[in-house]
Amino acid sequence: MRLLDRYLLKELLLPLGVCLGGFLIFWISFDLLGELEKLQSDHAPWLGVVQLYWIRLPELLLTILPVGELLALLYALTQHSRSHELTAMRAAGISLWRICMPYFAVGLLMSGGLYVLNEVVVPDARERENRLRADWRDPSGADSQRNWVHNLHLRNPLTGTAWRIGSFNVLSGELRQVRVQMDLPTNAWEELVVPTGRWTSVMWQFTNALEYLHRSEHDDNPASRTKLSMTVAEFGGTLDSVIAWPGQWVVRQVGTNAFTNRVKLEHTDAASGRRWTLGEVNPKTGDFADLRGRANLQPGARRTLIADTAVWTNGIWRFKTGTSPVHDQVHEILFRSRADDYPFDKKWDELDAPELAETPDVLRSEVRVGSQMGKQVQLQKIELSAREIAIYKNLHPNISAMERARLDTQLEVRLAAPWTCAVVVLIAIPFGAPSGRRNLFFGVAGSLAIGFSYFVLQRLGFALGQSGQVTPWMAAWLPNLVFAATGLFLTSRVR
Repeated sequence: MRLLDRYLLKELLLPLGVCLGGFLIFWISFDLLGELEKLQSDHAPWLGVVQLYWIRLPELLLTILPVGELLALLYALTQHSRSHELTAMRAAGISLWRICMPYFAVGLLMSGGLYVLNEVVVPDARERENRLRADWRDPSGADSQRNWVHNLHLRNPLTGTAWRIGSFNVLSGELRQVRVQMDLPTNAWEELVVPTGRWTSVMWQFTNALEYLHRSEHDDNPASRTKLSMTVAEFGGTLDSVIAWPGQWVVRQVGTNAFTNRVKLEHTDAASGRRWTLGEVNPKTGDFADLRGRANLQPGARRTLIADTAVWTNGIWRFKTGTSPVHDQVHEILFRSRADDYPFDKKWDELDAPELAETPDVLRSEVRVGSQMGKQVQLQKIELSAREIAIYKNLHPNISAMERARLDTQLEVRLAAPWTCAVVVLIAIPFGAPSGRRNLFFGVAGSLAIGFSYFVLQRLGFALGQSGQVTPWMAAWLPNLVFAATGLFLTSRVR
């Protein structure tokens, strides 16, 4: 860094600190006077008041940083101009743009800080303030009860997953009385394994048979249950039709009796698509052995998880048992088709579900953005992060035009607002850099007029964007573009 840059930064940072500190003290004092009666009614302790304004500080900085920066820049540039330092620098061959490079660096750094505050800290400020006030009003109340949202429903159109949640803790991400329904993948399949059985003239009876449902092609822990019999319609034929399956004939000698059996039979049922293999069948007695059948699941196959609690751990959802007598275990219900009236019901003490893509952040987005969309009036300020808005739009692709305008405007304003600190540098240069001995109050009056005009245009654009009267990007970026263009034009005319 050049010596000149260090000098200019030094002369800027001192008034910047004074301006920010003065604005901060004035704003907090003014706000405290207006809140005093409410704080007393909430029985707020002094330490709680300090904590309250610590929570409000990031949102307050979004307003005072650009104004304080503008005032400090005007003061610093006016002082340099009055002492003819700018004239000397330009006489030495340094352009005005190069002289102001440290100011642009400060503006960009502050813009980055504002973006971080906007995206990370400010969106949760309202909830943290509400929880703090609730603690004042009811110090003995369980803090955990204040963090629960009840009766949350969510459907992800991208994955087809539907959530029904009795209670959701927005802080810890814990779920209670949760029911999740999801589609099974297309490579899910069912299998029937029958060691022995017999045809009884009306149905197929099985001995020690098991029916398996594989959730995917390589599922090594499928759901299973016993299978006692199958009707002719389920099996796809009678004994005569099974004997006609492709296979071989073999003579079996049992004592003095010789039987000609069919062995190594294979068949694919055209109606169900089930692929059968049969080790051996006796055409006379109807006895058979080593029967296996495999079929892909039909359209509409789905999986439902029902649990008393669920927690987010190590990047996956873990469903667990709770104290409810209804859900003494985690139930995994597997439907083979849309019309399946006899699904598998597999019970677990704990069940991990890594295939679920909906994280606690997705659920929080649904809660926060959904509550904002439920308001009948337009929002007075941006209260949602860009991440929350993007998640909500992905989950709700068919929202109304008005809701989309409100979300898109908030998103664009969230991205455009931090650039205010960079734009004010362009505004301050033509007001503070002209040579000559001028009254210092010229810069002060100019900063107030500019800040007020910028605020009015910003609020107007925000309101017009939310109502759908202008496009969201224009509503958000128009103030920056207008004032940046004005600053560039006026700076080019500085002599």
